[in-house]
Amino acid sequence: MKKAVVLLNMGGARDKKELKKFLKNMFLDRRIIASPMRYIISFFITLLRTNKVWENYKLIGGSKIYEHTQNLVRKINTLAKGDYDIFFAMRYTTPTIADVFHDKNYDEVLLFPMYPHFSSTTTLSSFDDADKFFHDTKLLKIEHFFDDERFNEIIIDAIKKHHDGNAHLIFSAHSLPLSIAKRDIYEKHIRQHVEILSRQLESKNIRFADIHLAYQSKLGPIKWLGPSLDEVLKNIAPAPVVIYPISFTIDNSETDFELGIYYKNIAESFGITSYKLCKAQNDGDRFAEFIDEKIRESF
Repeated sequence: MKKAVVLLNMGGARDKKELKKFLKNMFLDRRIIASPMRYIISFFITLLRTNKVWENYKLIGGSKIYEHTQNLVRKINTLAKGDYDIFFAMRYTTPTIADVFHDKNYDEVLLFPMYPHFSSTTTLSSFDDADKFFHDTKLLKIEHFFDDERFNEIIIDAIKKHHDGNAHLIFSAHSLPLSIAKRDIYEKHIRQHVEILSRQLESKNIRFADIHLAYQSKLGPIKWLGPSLDEVLKNIAPAPVVIYPISFTIDNSETDFELGIYYKNIAESFGITSYKLCKAQNDGDRFAEFIDEKIRESF
């Protein structure tokens, strides 16, 4: 039986043209904007934001999501030992699922989103894309893995590297509009994850002055999940902070630019002089091993 695994993510921009494609496709996604007005909204957002957003991407040298993911796939492929084939696909940029599988046939395909928490805007959107393409292939789906002890051990070790007993630990998650969040399980998963990690830190005697949950990446005048990261930073200033990007497994513009540059500047404006940012799992050996184990358990 031929088996394949595809790691699913949103995608990213390596150049301005790719950024334009990313923005257009994302805001055309009915899981992001349900209204038929999304066709007009997507056009204007792409028109008005491409140049501004690309300036941010230039500060980080373009998205590193492809580099990290390609390295991760290579490591998992070594661990697979021929038991399954491993690929990756992006939701809004290439390679898409259709790009990857247009000339391939498998009996089973495991969909492995790179999102630890389930959301209609990420996981379900990627599943929609796969369901439209695969018709005669058995699809297996991993819906979330935030509660997997092996995954959380990797997170704890990443936080431990930046441990400072005087610092405040902030788990930063990508926000959602309240109109979506109220019918989505994402916020519940995020809160459960923070509780799990807080207990594990306590059990390992890795103590912080306090632990917070904050949300980042809000866009526009509508109401989003909060508290926002800038609000939390302002409330705890000038205390030192350690930031962990809880909703990301692969570093991208939301971590490299937003957390690494934008919110760091905000923190410094509030008088916070110690601002430490944990990296996501990216292509770490232990993350590759975790994924391989999860794959073998899922087939």
